[in-house]
Amino acid sequence: MGTKRVHMNQWWVLVAVLPVLLQGCFVDLKERGTEIDPLLLSQLQPGLSTKADVLRVLGVPTRNSVVQDREAWMYDYSIEKHSVLFLGLYNEERKTIQQRGVAVLFADERLYSFVFME
Repeated sequence: MGTKRVHMNQWWVLVAVLPVLLQGCFVDLKERGTEIDPLLLSQLQPGLSTKADVLRVLGVPTRNSVVQDREAWMYDYSIEKHSVLFLGLYNEERKTIQQRGVAVLFADERLYSFVFME
């Protein structure tokens, strides 16, 4: 009889503690794209540097675009936060917490300028 009572008490402790153990939070940060170091840009000279020079120094752009009526290579960078919260309920959130980039503009196959984007 005494052993059965001890097992019953352990069962109720487990039932009381289990919901607390199932609560939790998961946070994941992901970097997307390429962050361009301003020191790398200093290696490129408007009017002199070619597209090949830009590829060698900065790498492959994230995307191509047109900015100020000029061909532009875009180097986008962002940090995204993904969080999941378990508190008896399920809550998921995705949020961009930082976003910036550089647009490299060309004129006649040569570097024209670069523009920082926030």
